[in-house]
Amino acid sequence: MSTGSISMSGLLGGTAGQIDTTTLIANLMQAAAVPQKQLQDQLTSVQTVSSALQTVNSRMKNVLTAAQALTDPNAWTATAATSSSSSVVASSDGTALAGSFTFSVTSLAKAQVTTVPVGTDGNVVSEPPTDGLTLRDANGVLHAIPLTGGSPESVAAAINDANLGVKAIVVNTNDGKVVQIVASKTGTASAFDIEGFSTVPQTIVDASDANAWVGASDGSTGYGVTSSSNTFSNLWPGVTVTAGALATDVTVNVATDQSSITAKVKALISAASDAHGQLNAMTTKGAVLQGRYEIYGMRNDLTGAVAQGTAGNGSFSKYGIDIDKSYNITFNADVFAQALAADPDGTKAAISDALASRLATSASNATTGTISQSLTEFGQRSDTLTKQIDNWTTRLTRIQSDLQSKYSAMQTALARLQSQQTYLTSMLKNASGSTSGSSS
Repeated sequence: MSTGSISMSGLLGGTAGQIDTTTLIANLMQAAAVPQKQLQDQLTSVQTVSSALQTVNSRMKNVLTAAQALTDPNAWTATAATSSSSSVVASSDGTALAGSFTFSVTSLAKAQVTTVPVGTDGNVVSEPPTDGLTLRDANGVLHAIPLTGGSPESVAAAINDANLGVKAIVVNTNDGKVVQIVASKTGTASAFDIEGFSTVPQTIVDASDANAWVGASDGSTGYGVTSSSNTFSNLWPGVTVTAGALATDVTVNVATDQSSITAKVKALISAASDAHGQLNAMTTKGAVLQGRYEIYGMRNDLTGAVAQGTAGNGSFSKYGIDIDKSYNITFNADVFAQALAADPDGTKAAISDALASRLATSASNATTGTISQSLTEFGQRSDTLTKQIDNWTTRLTRIQSDLQSKYSAMQTALARLQSQQTYLTSMLKNASGSTSGSSS
């Protein structure tokens, strides 16, 4: 007898072979697991469809986001600023009113620079240092800087460790080492005094603010503006100007940001075209969403929003938007830019009030209604199937345990019968031999 099999040769009085109980149980378990395998196949199918719906949902959300960017009235009033000087950069936060203004940059902001020469003993503070350094900021507040040594390197490290809005480095000059102390920010608000050195500090660059004059460069009309940095944020509401050099009679123009609007329209058409292509691929013959008519409807709504035309029954091709032979939505940025420049209000009405509004409605209905409901339904089905599969796993474990116990008991019983058969056979042979001996 061997583990996992039952010998039948002795029981049957011949060589009837063996029953492989391990294989037998495996085959029985394979048959018992068929219902669970069917549930697993169903779960795979449900998950495949759910994944496809999530992809559709993501694409339609992209359409919704892009459409909402164009139905926002602020998108069409956004402005951009340009400067007439290469040394002055102007930018708009999008809220600045269209117009122009002229100004001059009369001075630039600078950070204070103070140097401390090394003494004849090679130090900037006498050794051993006793009182440390004292820094007075622009508000008159005193700050103590403790020292551990008087060398240029040690003092520079102590100044930096104090973190008081100044930075120190050791510079090797033609006349020897100096400790150079620089304010971390430009402007008079970052000016400082520092005392406690054994040599005399020298300020080689005074802290100063940037100044600009808005109006006539001769100062006859206008007003002055001061900034602690070379960036002015209050020359014109919503406009920031950064000066890189002194400049006279710089003109900043603020106008509708056509490139921003064009980019938003391009993003909408790109999102709609991408979504349409994805929906088309998922609903073709043999595809995962074939036969789901709500998806067909979403796909047709995307092209229908363009095919329907403007509110006045005009074609969107006037604005660079069209549908090609393969039903792909296309966009020509140059044509759109020309239409926007020629008729800003008409372009806004056609794109924002018609096309973007339709696409926003379709995408919103899809993402918050149709697809959302389907995803909820498939999520519930997935949960139910998962629980059923888990229940079957528990059930199959119990079935396998029962089969193993059953065949183990059978194996034990047959082994006992085989032992008895062997004993009886032996006794019969002995009895037959005794009988034959007595007869002779």
